[in-house]
Parts: sequence; structure tokens; C-alpha cells
Amino acid sequence: MTRTSVCLMVCFLLICCALPIPAAADTTCAYTFTSGSGTTYLFYCVTANGNILQISTPFGHSQSGPDGEGYGICNESPATEYHDYGTGDSGNWNAATVLSHSGSSVKIARTTSDGNWTLTQTITKVPSSSSISANIKIVMALTNNQSAAHIAYLVRYTDVLANGSISNSFGQTLDGAFAWSADGILNLTPPWYGVQLQNVGTPQFGYLEGFAQFVPTGPNACAFALYSMPYGLGARFHGSLVMAYVTSVPAHGTKTATMTYRGL
Repeated sequence: MTRTSVCLMVCFLLICCALPIPAAADTTCAYTFTSGSGTTYLFYCVTANGNILQISTPFGHSQSGPDGEGYGICNESPATEYHDYGTGDSGNWNAATVLSHSGSSVKIARTTSDGNWTLTQTITKVPSSSSISANIKIVMALTNNQSAAHIAYLVRYTDVLANGSISNSFGQTLDGAFAWSADGILNLTPPWYGVQLQNVGTPQFGYLEGFAQFVPTGPNACAFALYSMPYGLGARFHGSLVMAYVTSVPAHGTKTATMTYRGL
């Protein structure tokens, strides 16, 4: 092998090693959080990619379904979709970076493999108090790394088995979506348990809406309303919850939305 070919090979390896490495979806709990007891109990875990799994509240009542939880982005034009729902992803993300973590929160940043968008999530445990119930607070900051403004869709999704039941009732409003274990046939007797995904405060997005899906799987972020239930209500099926936001994000600018998971 000539000196020139060796140099070329070394340069190639250096370039390859410097490129961001795509990362696969992950359902491994990297960070666990617990607060309260009995009716104030909250447990969940967060993966290295920023998925929130195994939500249980109150004590002994699981609310998470097997199809995962996570986030999605749509670059409207040209249409490009990115998502990671824990159990599967779109395959166009770089590895996530943990910016900070403590006993009550974790902050994770992740950039799309084309470099166009960075999503920074701050996921915080909020214990119950006299004025609020225990909840999981998620701040999602979406940064446009491109040299021009682009319209973006930002979604949060979770599969639900309210109280561990595969047959639930669902509803949606402008500010969120919810599911609970009463279904009119199988679970006729209270108490019933459930979970809601809800926007908090005024987001920096021109559009927001909650959706109860009649399917358990995560949406295509570019068509987030496709499986929304007609009339916003439904019962006796395995579904999921979505919170969606849309806005134009300026070049090198950031737009932020805040939402929570809490028990019903």
C-alpha cells in the first residue's frame, strides 16, 4: 500500500468518525422517577432518547400501553417526518445528548440526522401539593437549524392502557386528550383510573390541539390528526393520546411548548 493510499484511508476514517451516528429507538429505562404514596403516587422512567415509559399513578395503577411514548416533528415543506416513540422510530435521528439530570428532572437534546432540527426536552417530576396533583412536566423546545424559516409540526404521543385495561374510554379537547378505564361493558364499576396529556400555559405555536386516537400506535407527525376519533369521544377500544402544535419557526430560532401527563 502506498503512502498516498494510507493517507487517503486515514482521512476517510477521520471523516467517518466525525459524522453524527444515527441512533435506534430504545425502550430501556435510563432514569427513573418516583414521588408520593397511595393516591399521590407517581412513577415513570425516561429513556436515553427522551421517551417516557411505565407511567403509574396512583400506586398500583399502570397507565402506559405497549406501543410506547415519544415525540415527532414534521418539516412541512419539503415534507420530512421524524419521530421516536420508543418502540420504533423514523431512523433519521442522531444520538441523543443528556445535557443534565437530577433526582427530579432530565434534559435531553436530539438533532435530526439531516441537521435541520434540534429538539431539547426537559422532563421534570412535579410532586403533588395542596393545589396540584402529581404530574410529569415536559418542556419541548424546537430549534430550526436551517437558514430560512420553516413551518413545523411538533407532536407528543402516548399509548394508553388505563389502569392496565385494553378497553378504555377516550376524549379530546383543544388543550389535551385523556383516557380512563370505564368502557361501558367490561369496567362498569368505579373507581376508574386514567391519564391525561394536556398543554400547559400559552405555547409559542400558532396552533395547538389534543387528539384521542382510535389506534394505539404513534402518528405520522405530518398527518397527526389522521386517526383522531370522530366527535372527540369514544369507548371500548385500545387507543392513544396526541398533543399537536404547528407554527413557523424562524431561521436559527426556537419555539417552545409545555405539557403534562397526570392521572385522572
